[in-house]
Amino acid sequence: MINLKQILSIILFLFCISSITKAQDTSGNHKASHFKLAASYLTNSVYNGRKDSTTLPYLTPSFGYFDKSGFYVKGSISYLAASGDSRIDLFSLETGYDFTISDKLYGGIYGSKYFYNNSSTGVRSETKGALGGSLSYDPGFITVSSGIDVSFASKTDINFSGSLAHGFYFGDDGDEWSITPTITVNAGSQNAYQDYVKKRKSKGVSSTAIQTNSSNFSILDYELSLPFAYDTKKWGLFFTPTYAIPQNPISIASSTGSGFTTEKLTNVFYAELGAYLIF
Repeated sequence: MINLKQILSIILFLFCISSITKAQDTSGNHKASHFKLAASYLTNSVYNGRKDSTTLPYLTPSFGYFDKSGFYVKGSISYLAASGDSRIDLFSLETGYDFTISDKLYGGIYGSKYFYNNSSTGVRSETKGALGGSLSYDPGFITVSSGIDVSFASKTDINFSGSLAHGFYFGDDGDEWSITPTITVNAGSQNAYQDYVKKRKSKGVSSTAIQTNSSNFSILDYELSLPFAYDTKKWGLFFTPTYAIPQNPISIASSTGSGFTTEKLTNVFYAELGAYLIF
């Protein structure tokens, strides 16, 4: 079982890598400094294959500054556009650093802070913030990526992800279409998800939720996605359909002492559509 000391060691290692590559990267691999304005529509809020019992579509405008060094800072507001239940549901802030080790190896580190509406029923609504990092290796025929995230709720969660992807590109640089079939596996603990289930169940009278092994590390879901994108030097469009196959449901205990039941997880399809402007 990975402990907090090991987590912090991994994050410190990623920060050290970023510092080294920042000092070494003088080849101009990073684009010029710029601002980025974006907007997206998410058909349903899904995280590691988990979703609320009701569909939660979001409209999310975002704005950020991206420095040519790789440093960036951005903020976003997510508006819940559900029928009969609309509100600003989330405000988030993020800062990070994207770095290049070589023309085939690159990655990034980030820190995020989340401000959820008290009425939010999103599966991540009990998460207060996160730290993480990722590395990707692209030898040309397939891109292999991995990441670690440490998120904070009533207890700390550790999540790992791994993915395989291959991009198909059409057009010229600055006027390019791309399609990138991707397979992803997510694994980790489920403390924040337990907090979410407890919050949802507490609105009832006869039951409460208990995750008997929420701190254990397990596979959470498998995801198949097919990102489409059109990119120019000043603006772009993107569309990402995803099919998630959740694993390892939690156990729910009745307050009457009648025993445990296993939650019912179902496969879910969702998609995100958006556009951005660079200036």
